[in-house]
Order: sequence, then C-alpha cells, then structure tokens
Amino acid sequence: MPSTVKTRFAPSPTGHLHVGGVRTALYSFLAARRNGGTFLLRIEDTDRERHVASAPDQIVEDLRWLGLEWDEGFAKGGANGPYVQSERLEVYRTYIDKLLAEGKAYYAFDTSAELDAMREQAIVQKRSFHYPRPASPVTDKAAAENARAVGKPVVVRFMIPGHDVTIYDHVFGNTTIAAGEQDDFIILKDDGFPTYHLANVIDDGLMGVTLVMRGQEFLGQSWRQSLLREAMGFAEVEYAHLPLIMDMAGQKLSKRDGAVAVDAFRSEGYLPEVLLNFLALLGWSPGGDREKFTLAELIQEFSVERLSKTNAKFDRQKLLAFNTEAMASASEDRLLAGLKDYLAINATAIPTNDDALLRRIIRANHGLRTFADIPHKCGVLFVGDNDYAYDAKSVEKVLVKGGFDVLAELRPMLAACEWSEPALTAVIDGYCQAKTLGMGKVAQPIRVAVTGSTISPAIYDTLLILGKAKTLARIDRCLKQR
Repeated sequence: MPSTVKTRFAPSPTGHLHVGGVRTALYSFLAARRNGGTFLLRIEDTDRERHVASAPDQIVEDLRWLGLEWDEGFAKGGANGPYVQSERLEVYRTYIDKLLAEGKAYYAFDTSAELDAMREQAIVQKRSFHYPRPASPVTDKAAAENARAVGKPVVVRFMIPGHDVTIYDHVFGNTTIAAGEQDDFIILKDDGFPTYHLANVIDDGLMGVTLVMRGQEFLGQSWRQSLLREAMGFAEVEYAHLPLIMDMAGQKLSKRDGAVAVDAFRSEGYLPEVLLNFLALLGWSPGGDREKFTLAELIQEFSVERLSKTNAKFDRQKLLAFNTEAMASASEDRLLAGLKDYLAINATAIPTNDDALLRRIIRANHGLRTFADIPHKCGVLFVGDNDYAYDAKSVEKVLVKGGFDVLAELRPMLAACEWSEPALTAVIDGYCQAKTLGMGKVAQPIRVAVTGSTISPAIYDTLLILGKAKTLARIDRCLKQR
C-alpha cells in the first residue's frame, strides 16, 4: 500500500446505483479510512448514449443514506475539480493534442462498416482482430477537420509502444499482456468525448489517486491505462480488482436489475448499516467466524490483503436474516429514525409527524424483518373506515362461524370501556371467561372487523392504535355485513 492512500469511487451515471457499485465504494472508503487517507467521488459520464441526468444526484443520496461520506469530489468540492468528466473536456483535449504532437496518437477515419469488415475477415482467417495501424498515421488536425467536413467519422487512437505490460493486482497478482495481444485503441470518440481509458487515467493522475478498486471485469483492460500513464508521465496506481457478485443461480448480478439497486433496498425497508455489513462480506473476509460489524469496526478490520479471488453469491435470505436480527437488537430511537426514512419515500397512510404513535407502532411490530412489514400489518389502521375490503376467506372462517355474534355482544362493552390496555384486557378477558371461549375466538372476529383480515398486530395494540371511535365505527360497518 502507498504511504498516502487516496481512493476514489467513480460511477457512470447510467442508471440506479447497483449493489456491486456500492461494494466498490465501500471497500474504497474502508481502505482510505483504515490508512488515514482520502476518499474521492467522481462522476464518469462520458457514455452519453446511456447517460441519465438524474443519476448523479441519486448516487449522492444513496451514498449518504449508506453513511459513505467522501472527502472530496462531486457535490462536495475540492482542489482538483471539476469532478464530472463532461465538464473536463478541455483538460482531456490538452493531453490528446500533446499525444498527437509527440507521435503517440493519431487520427483514424474508419466507418462502422469498414471496421465490421475487418473483424469479419479476422474471423474467416481464424485470428484475433487487431486494428491495423496505417502506414502513415495522420496527426495533422487540419486533415481531421477535412475528413469530418466530408462526413467521415473522426476518432483518435493511441499508438501502442510495442512492449509487454505487466499489471500487479493486490487480489489477482501479476497479469502480463504481451505486445502481440495489444492494438491501437480509441482514446477520443467521434462525438468529441474521451473514452473511459483516457479520461480515467488523466483524472486519477491529476487528482492524486493512488489505489484503484474496481470490478474484476476491468482487470483485462488495465494494460491500456498503464500504457497511457507511461505515455503521459503519470505514476502507476495500485490495483485491487474485486471478484464478481453472482445471484444464487450462479449468474452475474446485472446492473440493469432494479431489484439490486440501493434505492430498492431502501424502499423495501432495510437498514443501511445492515446492507453495508452484508456487502462487506461479499469478497472480503475478516478471518474467523464473525459476521456482524458496524461501519467503524469494518474500518478497523479492513485490509486489501484479505480480499478474495472467489466470486461471491448474493443471498437475499441471508441479507433478510441479517436485517431481522439487527432490527431485533436495535434501539427504539434507531428504529424510529429508520421508520421515518422508510415512510418518507413510500406512499402509505401512516402519519409521519407523530413520534409517540410511531414508537407504539414499532413496539407493536416486534419481530419485524424490514420496515415494509409495518404497513403490511398496520397500514389498514390508517385508511378510512370504509376504505378497506373484507377478505372473503377470513369472513367465512371467522365471522360466519360465530364471529358476528361475538362482535354484537362485545360492541356495547367496548363502547362503555375506558380506552386503555388494562381496561380493554379486563373487558375482553372477562368476556372470554364468561363465554368459556379461547382468546382466538374473540380476538380474531374483532381483528377481521377492524382490518378486513386476520393480519394485524396483537389485538390490544391494534385497538389502541386505531382508537375507540374508529374501532366502534368499523365494528358497526362489519355487523351490517351480517
């Protein structure tokens, strides 16, 4: 590891932030914090065809929800900005002009059809396709402008120097790409935007990045960036390429799968610290059997030497188990903050401005797996008294078979009852004893009457959250269905 560590997270804003990207951000954050270094956020938006205008701001919101705050970069500032690549085109153009002037790059004018023909010929000849460098590479800007004027595509290609490249990676060791496997690659596209390779190298160099952590799929491209650093005089960075994250069927998780986007897990009611803990273990091992860590503990334990080469599997059931355990052990204050965040981004009928009520709801939902369980069990308590349907099976099983009679007898007792748990307990327990009925034979008819189904919190919690007037109104509505 370098003595001064600077890492970066450099997402492409082409959609939602995927859990694979979060893991990269997390490991980069941990490596910087563990070594007293700096963590930078940069937006790499040179892929204009897939660019999503709202994505950068969503990335910021997702990272901050997770607690991964950066020291420098987009939405924060710093001495090395701007931190959005589309705002740095003049910087890239300066380096491209220098490469052209030094004979390390040249203009190319091949059409898509011409390139396709070259690739097809390589297939026919049963050889790998390598772009054929022209006998007299064009470096004159006027020639490029003339070609563009007559409708030809104009790109800039880097002229490989013709020597083997060895990349050392903290995870995968040495990888050597022989000179014969390389070819002149594009560094400036026809649309005037640099390719990933060029912009990435220039930005890392100018921004002082020393350790690059990214997905394993980028390892095979690293030779291009190494050659560009050599040509432009930037120091080589250290690498830690991360293993793939697979689903339980062994398929690579897709960035385009919205179900594995950060905001999806937030919307589903997961705790951000649980998601981070879970993702930390997908490619890194602390040693031993321990699995539960706070972010502060991850910082203390993390090291690149314990990163794995083995692909990890994203086990949703394990994540759910992690979350269930974390919610069971979390303080009520933490659960209150999490529930308010969940309600702020999800449309439910549950009010968000009554902390006392929300605390009661939390206590009534002991054992919840995610915050999404709360509206599933409690949401009906906050809709209009005529705005919920009766589940036909529940009506048949609970109400028709004696439940209506129970409600009719209990209704005046509840109307006369003080609305507190001790008083409700006395009334309902007393009725059960007088009628020699089990609690289920009494509680379930009340539950179906006031919620439409057999799903709700414990009956006393249900009645106390609902309130006396709404409880009686709903029982009256139910009895009219008799």
